[in-house]
Amino acid sequence: MTEIPQIVEDLYVSPVKIPDEKDWPKYLRGDPAVIRSMYSFYYGLRMGSQISDALRETPFIPAAE
Repeated sequence: MTEIPQIVEDLYVSPVKIPDEKDWPKYLRGDPAVIRSMYSFYYGLRMGSQISDALRETPFIPAAE
């Protein structure tokens, strides 16, 4: 069986941190449900990218491709 990379375990237990309302984009202020969904989605994309990088055998360098 393949070992689970440490990054997967680290990301699984890491919380999504919602910034203070004063730091939200102006168009989203006053809508906490949307901001929580958006930040959760953002963190999910970021985590997916980190997992993808962790699983690569060689580093991905966009300029090299």
